[in-house]
Amino acid sequence: MSGLVEAATVILGSAERRLEIAAHNVANVSTPGFKRQIGFAQLLAPAGLSDAEPEIAVQRNFAQGKLSETRNPLDLAISGAGFFQLRAGDRILYSRQGQFSLSAEGQLVTPQGYVLQQQGGGDLVLEKASVTIMQDGTIMDDGRPVARIDVFAASDARALTPVGESCFAAGGVGMEAIADPVIRQGMVESSNVELGDEMVSMMMAQRQSESGAKLMQTYDDLIGRALSSLGQAR
Repeated sequence: MSGLVEAATVILGSAERRLEIAAHNVANVSTPGFKRQIGFAQLLAPAGLSDAEPEIAVQRNFAQGKLSETRNPLDLAISGAGFFQLRAGDRILYSRQGQFSLSAEGQLVTPQGYVLQQQGGGDLVLEKASVTIMQDGTIMDDGRPVARIDVFAASDARALTPVGESCFAAGGVGMEAIADPVIRQGMVESSNVELGDEMVSMMMAQRQSESGAKLMQTYDDLIGRALSSLGQAR
């Protein structure tokens, strides 16, 4: 009979995790470059036990979000696959969040203060914001090229480690510069979260939770009957 409790516990835990994932996606529906989280069940065998139990793991959906025009010359969006390379202190991160501004030192920085890297490595530094950024990442200042932005593709994007809401660490994942990137100046990529999908996920999690609660109720009823029978036998 204890199997009912274990099954109900797993179902309720899974439903709670799915609800957390959907709520996190909804909270980031307006975060530029955010990639939707997807929960899926995987079987994990606890140490020393032969039976595997399901656990909700998370992957990112790297599908491109909608590109929106901002007319800000330092807003950049990648059309197609790839990531911008950023420096966060002594770490290198990758992101599709392309809202940049010019720091006091002339660096192109994200709202978090991460610095955009130029081709070949090193902080990208500009004298002014009114530059033209070509589709291939070449930066033109008064008609002359002054720098270039690389766009990097991951050998396995699913293996990237999330850092914050729209950045990723490569870890052991191979990152290679794309030969023919497509960068759109004056545009940003929106989150790829669709509210309709998240509402469906929340409803499914609620139904799953109700199933777990019914199992617990069944267990309580059975225990109650067993105790009642024992009392009558005495």
